[in-house]
Amino acid sequence: MRAAADLSETRASGPKATDPVVIRGRNRSILKALVASGITINVFLAIALVYLFSRGAPYFNLRNVEVTGNHKLSVTEVIEAAEIESGVNLLTVELNSIVMRLKRHPWLRSAAVYRRFPDQLVIEVEERTPRGVMAADKLYYLDENAEIFTRLFPGDSIDYPLFTGLKPNEITGNALAVQDTLRNALGLVDKLDKFSAELSVNELSEIRLSLDEGITLLTRSGQFIVLGKGNFESKLTRYGQLKKLLADKGEWRHARVINLDFDDRAIVRSSAEPLHQG
Repeated sequence: MRAAADLSETRASGPKATDPVVIRGRNRSILKALVASGITINVFLAIALVYLFSRGAPYFNLRNVEVTGNHKLSVTEVIEAAEIESGVNLLTVELNSIVMRLKRHPWLRSAAVYRRFPDQLVIEVEERTPRGVMAADKLYYLDENAEIFTRLFPGDSIDYPLFTGLKPNEITGNALAVQDTLRNALGLVDKLDKFSAELSVNELSEIRLSLDEGITLLTRSGQFIVLGKGNFESKLTRYGQLKKLLADKGEWRHARVINLDFDDRAIVRSSAEPLHQG
């Protein structure tokens, strides 16, 4: 009971809600809150008005587009792929839409777009790098990821390894198997460039591919080299040893077919007609 009495006494002795001092303090707090709210609203309205004015101000109209990272495509071709409206207000440009349009171009692997105020857009692109030419119903470029990405047109360079053997229905119907085969073939090309002293990419007329049997090389001299699906370094080493052995016997120029698709041996099929020279 004493505790309750003490609390009631404390409450009774505290300031009352009707006390003029309390009322003035409360009014000052309300006034400060209203002033702060008014300032916030005014700032927001000012920013909104500036933004709306800027969207229509010619000062922010697009006057220049800078393109970087392009090699195959010209600046004009990149801008055309971006479908950027001339003179558009920079604040109204949808950057993500431009990026999506750029990525639809077969030569562009990735793209980024930035505003540079007051009147410029910057486009950064990464192009695909051709690593080979695939002959199916038409000629197509392969990129560094072994992806078929675009047709060749008149004037396009064909100075790349030529891949043959895959049919159009295999390419569309067995995408994963085709991708693995092409990666395998590009890996072989890298090994020829780095590890083989007896056989270079420049000596090949084509690289024949089969989803079932793997890779067969056809040289410009008319020789067929069957490599299968893997273990290429070992097989290329065996090829060099076999070439030296047959050359010492005077039989190399007649070695028409060399089948290296075995773990520990090679099969040579000779022909009466010698291989082409040069």
